[in-house]
Amino acid sequence: MKVVIDKDKCYKSGECYYNHPELFKMDDEGFPQVLVDELNDATLVQHAEEAREVCPAVAISIVE
Repeated sequence: MKVVIDKDKCYKSGECYYNHPELFKMDDEGFPQVLVDELNDATLVQHAEEAREVCPAVAISIVE
């Protein structure tokens, strides 16, 4: 599984990288950048799901 950010939906609120800096960081344009290629442990999956749930723009997806 991996995390995908839809930059067309994202409005740079920062909830993802403020709450889960182990998964996301802000890029030079203020968009979140995913730091992990694969969600290969249960903790990362849980944190990705939490980030997806709190994203106000509904811009985070988790894909197989």
